[in-house]
Amino acid sequence: MDGGTGWTVIQRNSNNTELTWSEAWTTYKYGFGDLEGDRWLGNKFINLITKQKWYKVQINLLDAQGRQKHVEYDSFVMRDEEDFYQLKLGMYEGNAGESLSSSRTRNMHENMRFPAKDTDNDRSSLENCADVSGGGWWSDSCYDVQLNRRGALHWQTSCDSRKSSMLLKPIHMYCSRV
Repeated sequence: MDGGTGWTVIQRNSNNTELTWSEAWTTYKYGFGDLEGDRWLGNKFINLITKQKWYKVQINLLDAQGRQKHVEYDSFVMRDEEDFYQLKLGMYEGNAGESLSSSRTRNMHENMRFPAKDTDNDRSSLENCADVSGGGWWSDSCYDVQLNRRGALHWQTSCDSRKSSMLLKPIHMYCSRV
C-alpha cells in the first residue's frame, strides 16, 4: 500500500489500530506510534522535511472490499508551529476523489491549521474538531476527511476506508526550497 522507493511515510493508520489518535498538541508535534505499524511522524519533523525541498504527497486508502485508491497532490507544505502547522497543497490527481481542497466539499482542509484535543485551531465556533472527531487533522469546521482517528477512517468521496497512509517524496532531487 505504500508508494515504493523514495517515499517517506508520515502517517499510517488502520481501522483496527491500537492507537487512540486523540492526542495532545505536544504528542502530535513529536510524533507517536510504531515505525513498523500505525504512526504519525510528528508535525515538527514533517515541517522540517517540507522546508528542505519541494515535496509532493501521496495518500493511499484501502476500503472494506480490498480496493486500493490513491490521491496525489503535486505540492505539499506544512508551515511552522507559529502558523499552527497550516497545510498547503498543490494540484490534485488520483482515483479516490478530491476531498481535501475541493470547493465542492463542505469543510475545507487545505490552508487550515492543525488542531489537537487540547489546542483548538479549527474555525468551528461550536466545538474543537480534533476533540470531537477523535484525532488531530487540518480542519475547517469540522471535516470531510479524517484519517487520524481510531476505528472509522473517513475520506468524503470514498466510503468505508480501512487503511490509510500518507507519503512524501521530493519533486526535484537537486533543487532546494527557498
